[in-house]
Amino acid sequence: MIYKIIILVMCHLIGDYVLQNDFIASTKGNNRYHMLVHSILYCVPFALVCGIDFRLLIMFMGHFIIDTGKARYNYISYIQDQLMHYMYLAIYLI
Repeated sequence: MIYKIIILVMCHLIGDYVLQNDFIASTKGNNRYHMLVHSILYCVPFALVCGIDFRLLIMFMGHFIIDTGKARYNYISYIQDQLMHYMYLAIYLI
């Protein structure tokens, strides 16, 4: 179980930070296309490591909604943003 958690956290970190360039990071709040690209790129590590199934769609939708709320409306803090992402990782394990 710990192994799976570590793998999912690594996928999250790669998808949310490594695969996001400065341009996407600075424009995703103002441009839905850029948010869509970021959310798709976020899911790539999960797809490569865990395969493609319905949980990947849930991860994509959740990431899109959470990051849109944070970037566009600024109603959640960085900590809240990350906690919500980790809740989705917990759901992914189920």
